[in-house]
Amino acid sequence: MQATGIAMGELFGSSEQEHEEHMLRGLAGEPGRLRRRGTVDLRPYRVRPIVKGDVLVTVSTSEAFNILLPLLGAIVTDSGGLLSHSAIVAREYGIPGVVGTREATERIADGTRVRVDGDAGEVTVLV
Repeated sequence: MQATGIAMGELFGSSEQEHEEHMLRGLAGEPGRLRRRGTVDLRPYRVRPIVKGDVLVTVSTSEAFNILLPLLGAIVTDSGGLLSHSAIVAREYGIPGVVGTREATERIADGTRVRVDGDAGEVTVLV
């Protein structure tokens, strides 16, 4: 039971770290750093055109996002742990990933420039 609880926490658990005014903290899904425009969308079929290298900011990802993944420069999600779909595909594609921020889609406006630090699990809104 304890092992199952740990596994479920890694799969579904989000970061509990405090955020700052322009910085969100999550879990480091894949190392790497990137400064780029963030594309915020909650549904894969409603994503506006993505320019190669954009940062996808969304609640979570699923297989429905797979067609977009080769275009992404980084992934940032509100939910998910180190075993979530988002973290796994970030590792597979070798792009920076920060998962489990809890509030990225609320605090990052579409088209805003962000710095994703997959090493530290931090996303900074560049003002």
